[in-house]
Amino acid sequence: MSIPDLSTTRRIAPPEPDVEPLKVNVYEQMAKAASQLAPLFPYDHAGAIVPCGNVLVGGPGQSYGQFFHWNTVSEVVVCYGSRHSPLAPGQIIATQNLHGVNSRLSDETDSDAAAVLVVTQHQAEKGDQTEAMIAKCTGCHAELLRHEYDASPPSAPHNDVRQFPTTVGSARFAELRNTDEVRTCRECGLVNDPFSVVTWGWARQVAQTTAVQAAQSALRQAASVPST
Repeated sequence: MSIPDLSTTRRIAPPEPDVEPLKVNVYEQMAKAASQLAPLFPYDHAGAIVPCGNVLVGGPGQSYGQFFHWNTVSEVVVCYGSRHSPLAPGQIIATQNLHGVNSRLSDETDSDAAAVLVVTQHQAEKGDQTEAMIAKCTGCHAELLRHEYDASPPSAPHNDVRQFPTTVGSARFAELRNTDEVRTCRECGLVNDPFSVVTWGWARQVAQTTAVQAAQSALRQAASVPST
């Protein structure tokens, strides 16, 4: 067997000088997370690899609902463990740009059902990045809502806490989806059930990030005031 010439093989480039290499335990991180699709690292700039954690939990009356997600960049799903789910532990899925999203639990009302997933996307290197969330009628499957938003990443890493565009767009989608106008299908007249806001947690994540940004700004302002 011939030995490959290591000098000609592809190598991963070293990290950028202002991007510190980090590591997290996905189980510990998601045990404390405020929402689904929570970024595991603080890097979401152009060209960054952004892993986002999800912890899905079954229980009496639990409902995650169903929607469709469209993204101009690719996403990969990795299952870090599951019970009572069609996803096997260690399973990897490369999604289509347009794909359905739900809990991936066999029975959402089963208290023993659970899954930890990481959805990773590669931010656009340059140019625009767009996402859309789509809701369909549970009766006739006509489109109830298509919420499209700009998810273009910032050009450079940062030291400030900032909102993740997907989380902001998702929170707005849930808000629009639960209006009476959108819930009522224009095709068949069915009034669809409200979309579960609590189980996805996006609004809470946006609110917490806003509060953290305000606290960070207040501390910096206090530090800049000269002592008397």
